[in-house]
Amino acid sequence: MPFQVAGAAEVLRATQKDENFLDYLKSCISEIVQRTAGTRVWLDIHKNAEVICELAYYGLTTLCLRQTLGEEYTGILQVDSSRRKLPSVWQRVAMVILQCFGPEIIRTLLTRFEESLKTGSLSTYLRPELKNILLKQIPVLRYSVTILHRIHLATFYWSGSFYHISKRIAGINYVLTREWLGDSSAGKSFRILGIVLLTHILLTVLYSSYTYFFTKSAQESTPPSAKYYIEHSKQCSLCLDERKHSSITPCGHLFCWQCIQECLQNSQSCPICRHPSLPCQVVALLNYD
Repeated sequence: MPFQVAGAAEVLRATQKDENFLDYLKSCISEIVQRTAGTRVWLDIHKNAEVICELAYYGLTTLCLRQTLGEEYTGILQVDSSRRKLPSVWQRVAMVILQCFGPEIIRTLLTRFEESLKTGSLSTYLRPELKNILLKQIPVLRYSVTILHRIHLATFYWSGSFYHISKRIAGINYVLTREWLGDSSAGKSFRILGIVLLTHILLTVLYSSYTYFFTKSAQESTPPSAKYYIEHSKQCSLCLDERKHSSITPCGHLFCWQCIQECLQNSQSCPICRHPSLPCQVVALLNYD
């Protein structure tokens, strides 16, 4: 007989516990590196160091068929789709690789694709008209990744499974090892939250699409040099419109104040590089616009 499926409340508490421990581990490594090698060295290696921390943590727990601290805290266990067996080796390896390197792989592919269109091999083989069209779609692709992540989060709130995209791809579920710890009363509240989040996503996409197509004709009438300046130097990656009240995240990316504040309410990480960012850490740039 299969175990009882873990609910959204248990999975969310376990994830928060793991993230808190990882943040503490990263802060300890940051302090050690900055004291021994200096702040400049830490700024150069901090992204790789954070990935190594996650890889070491999940390597010593998930890959070795052990519960993480969060999973042990909430009494949940990783299983395959049948809910009768532990995940296979390939499922665990795929999950850890996607969890640690997935966001960085997507960012790298989009960045290299954009560089190739500008100055790389694609710029020499493609016609200028097609190259300009593809360059305009780069921000749309980045924005689409953020929207897909939000849709995945809303699906989790509705169904209570697959909080991480890596686990959805690998087919890893959670079950309760101590069923008396399950919080079934929270399921309805999480479903309502999922509906609210989906509604917000739909309205955001409709508004962004309206803004994009409404301003498209005006952008086409501007000179090419001015058009490039508007698209790349003043454009917000979230709303795809010219930035209003430019604000900067701790990792150095610029957004509209309202856009980044709304984004960080759902996921406390930069939508471009996934660096941990809190709403209170965003700095409004006075007189920048």
